Amino acid sequence: MIKRYTIAILALPLIGLLAPEAGAQLADPSARSLGLSGAYTARARGYEAVFWNPANLGLPGHAGWSVGLPAVNAFIANNSLSYGDITGLYGEFLDAQRKSEILEDIRRGDPDRMLRIDGDASAHWIGFSIWRFAVAGGSIATGTAELSADAVELILFGNVGEDGLGKDFALEGSNALGWSVSAVGASYAQPFTIPALDHLGMHFSVGATAKYLVAHGLGRVTDQGSLFTLDPLAVDVSAEAIYSSDAISGSGWSVDLALAMKSQSVTAGLTVRNLAGDIAWDEDVFELTAVTASADFSSSTSSDTTFSFDELSPEDQARVRAFLDEASLPTRIRLGGKFDLGSKFSVSADYEETVGGTLRAGWDRLIAAGAELALVPNIPLRIGLGTNFEDVAYSGGLGIYGGPVHFDIAARRQGVGGGGGLALALSLSIWPGTRN
Repeated sequence: MIKRYTIAILALPLIGLLAPEAGAQLADPSARSLGLSGAYTARARGYEAVFWNPANLGLPGHAGWSVGLPAVNAFIANNSLSYGDITGLYGEFLDAQRKSEILEDIRRGDPDRMLRIDGDASAHWIGFSIWRFAVAGGSIATGTAELSADAVELILFGNVGEDGLGKDFALEGSNALGWSVSAVGASYAQPFTIPALDHLGMHFSVGATAKYLVAHGLGRVTDQGSLFTLDPLAVDVSAEAIYSSDAISGSGWSVDLALAMKSQSVTAGLTVRNLAGDIAWDEDVFELTAVTASADFSSSTSSDTTFSFDELSPEDQARVRAFLDEASLPTRIRLGGKFDLGSKFSVSADYEETVGGTLRAGWDRLIAAGAELALVPNIPLRIGLGTNFEDVAYSGGLGIYGGPVHFDIAARRQGVGGGGGLALALSLSIWPGTRN
């Protein structure tokens, strides 16, 4: 009974936050970019420039117009088990030895190490570009959950523990966080010249994207000292959740600035996303739920109380406000370049650093490289490699082009450096002109 009850308590916040309702921020629409592991700042053209580098709209040789149709991608990862380890568990009976191996993969010599699970899904509604202007909209929903090593051991072995003798389990520190945001962005680019470099055939452009954001959801679940004791055999659960109760929980804005340069075979770009911006949360739609429960052989009690913001004490209102103040947009600085080795083969590389903010999705730091080969012009092949200096991901994909209609598909595997993850993306777009 104790084991079953524990699994239910821990699984609910995971299910709720790793599969949130559709919502989100301006999300990358391109399966092509995933196939190149995100080495895309210098490649993005047309409506894609809204998401990557608006200054690219001012470079020569781009399509006169483009349309991006609805597209989706999804990603899930953890910090301990590889993708192969996870798929190897499907339909298998876990004996005590295999459970101990899983627990060791999570702890890695540190009894306090947390199991972390990350997931996100994004959707691009539609985008279009014409001349130096582009507009696009998208959504992203993301969640992160962390479980203490004791919580994982309790799930795997029940209250008898790994050694079969029983022990006390502390769940304190386990938590989950999720959010979802939608956004619409409008971009413009202005070419300019540097006379001293005209003889080199170099073209320059500066661009900006202005975004309007709608926040659909924000929530946090934290364990506050749940304890499962052996002697006496008892369960004490204490957890708290802060979350928005409405489909719209805030709104905001942000501005991206960017530069781009193109010569005959080299393209480079610099983008600062969310250089300025803010989200104003509607505190009146947030609620706080406190859950407490205790049980032993002789009795059991439980309490589940939910308060709207205006029903909270001044101290609890201050805690909710502090949580909302922390939920801010990060600034992302990205530098990228592309080199064309003839008309059929090109390579690109990106570096990104994230500063501040808690509404983050993906790695906080990235260095990525990608290559595209088009031996058959209508079926370009792509590969990519990326790292955050702790983990490594590799990706691949292809395009199937029927005249102006471009269908792209890509997949990414993460976890060469430990842990594991999988991402998939599909996108459909129309390019009546050049797509570099």
